[in-house]
Amino acid sequence: MQFTIAHETTYRYAEPIHESYTICHLQPLSDLDQYCTRFELSVIPRTRVFSYADRFGNFVQHFSVIPEHPLLSIAARSTVVTARPQDPQAPSGAPRKALLADPQLRLLYDFLSPSPLVEFGRNLRALSDEIGEAESDVVAWYLCAGKYIKDNFAYIKRATTVHTTVDESVRLRAGVCQDFAHVLIALCRLNGIPARYVSGYIFSGQGDSVLGAEASHAWCEAYLPEIGWFGYDPTNGKIINEYFVKIAIGRDYRDVSPVRGVYKGLAKSTMSVNVAMDELYDVDRERALARAFAEQQQQQQQ
Repeated sequence: MQFTIAHETTYRYAEPIHESYTICHLQPLSDLDQYCTRFELSVIPRTRVFSYADRFGNFVQHFSVIPEHPLLSIAARSTVVTARPQDPQAPSGAPRKALLADPQLRLLYDFLSPSPLVEFGRNLRALSDEIGEAESDVVAWYLCAGKYIKDNFAYIKRATTVHTTVDESVRLRAGVCQDFAHVLIALCRLNGIPARYVSGYIFSGQGDSVLGAEASHAWCEAYLPEIGWFGYDPTNGKIINEYFVKIAIGRDYRDVSPVRGVYKGLAKSTMSVNVAMDELYDVDRERALARAFAEQQQQQQQ
């Protein structure tokens, strides 16, 4: 599949502010499952944009606006080709002993430990007891835990905020995609399975009900023995397929928030976000490019 994505974030201030500094995670990743063929970032007021790769391999843009300004507008436009299956099948099972014997496990400390928004509190431990421990087949447990969240948590906007922790989400049994992803990540880590937060988008034109398609989306990737990183969306109860576009990975939302920043001034701000994701149908050439890119990546890894 090929998608074009427009993501616009606008901050309006009650009075002019100055010396604003902003960091963005808006550029899609290129890996074995997708290829970003185009990315543009424009800012009003006009300013110079810098970029770097962070320690998780994400593309990060940052900029500052020194003069006074009553408005800050950030517009990202991307074109991405995805090479995942449309209807992926669940992987075969894997015993816990295979995970414990995996030589990569020692390198995944960040994704096994608590993080600022993913804590191992009392409510989380009680939820883990409800689901059961991942003692034998860690693949089956991971998919079961994700489905449990889908079936037992309510998708309610404004029930939580971007600062809500896992224990509070579990207490409410409600939230949005960020909260559902955090809960599944926390369950995995509590049970000794490395897990990371993924920010991105999900295409809504799939012919069924899709939650979280009107804005940035989030899901979980768990590191499974002999499989590697495997994505599951507990908000929609789906294995990650060709309708998902990955932007960035991290320990939790704070590592990959789409836009964040600071400024000087006492004025309060209001923020509006608009996301449009459209499918392009003539994708034969782009699919070939994606396959060639995936083959090149595999050759480099060998």
